[in-house]
Amino acid sequence: MSELFEQSGLLKIARKRLLHLGIIGVAAAVCGFIFSGETFIKPRFKSMAVVYPVNIIPYSSETPSEQLLQLFRSTDVREMMVRRFKLEKVYGIDTSAKAGKARLLACYEENVEVRKTEFESVQIYIYDTNPDSACAMVKSLITFVNLKARSLQREKTLEVVNIFKGQLQQKQMQIDTMEKQMQLLRQNYGLLDYKSQAREVTRGILKNDGRNAKADTLFKNLQIKGGDLLWYSDQLDQLRKDFGDVRSEYDRALSDLTKELTYSNVVASPYPADSKSYPVRWLIVAIATGSALFLGFLLFVLLDSKRNSATHAA
Repeated sequence: MSELFEQSGLLKIARKRLLHLGIIGVAAAVCGFIFSGETFIKPRFKSMAVVYPVNIIPYSSETPSEQLLQLFRSTDVREMMVRRFKLEKVYGIDTSAKAGKARLLACYEENVEVRKTEFESVQIYIYDTNPDSACAMVKSLITFVNLKARSLQREKTLEVVNIFKGQLQQKQMQIDTMEKQMQLLRQNYGLLDYKSQAREVTRGILKNDGRNAKADTLFKNLQIKGGDLLWYSDQLDQLRKDFGDVRSEYDRALSDLTKELTYSNVVASPYPADSKSYPVRWLIVAIATGSALFLGFLLFVLLDSKRNSATHAA
């Protein structure tokens, strides 16, 4: 490679222009150092947190961490962040101008990074020109996601509460209907309890040789309406049992509706950074210097090639 470089005359040009390349390199490094300073590029500080999902009810085949990630990226959470920190002023964007909201969204996406890790946790990175603000934004983002998740679950729980409430009302109507029928049997036929009354009537008939008119009447009533009494009694017992089961589910759902749950366990808490994350000054200086040297060397190659061509033509 070095022989090819030397045979092509590039090494000769490099040696010939060494002083010029040195001046270009130093000038580029100085410019890179100056223009990467705070006067031209505002430094950005990074704050980070790692959270694990908890108490999240699955809605689909997504994992809890994927669902938590969707919550972090939701429009409502982003709007809460924008309002809380007045990000349009922080980013210097006029949202009333054309495409202003789109620019605000782009800046938000650039400075707020949320991604799922291989360990099913969620990492949050937020960049800001103030390290304390970046840390506060991370904490608020986690809080807003908890609020959003709680709101969604309460909406679903409220639907369940209303379903159970409707079932309770329906069961109570059925119980009331059965009790009215039982009341009619008590009033019109004197029927209270089939088994005990049938036993007493049988005993009375046997004891009085069938000459007890009251027992005889009750016996006839049991023959006519005894089956209805048994059926209503069984239905009423089952309805009361069902009512109790539904009431237990209703009370449980009602309790869930008022719970103040959190939906992310913070395993790495955010803190204000003590050094900037952007710009990486040495990298900017290195890129600027390398680019200037390459372009300068390329220019010298073209100039020498053009000069040699003019010499040969003369």
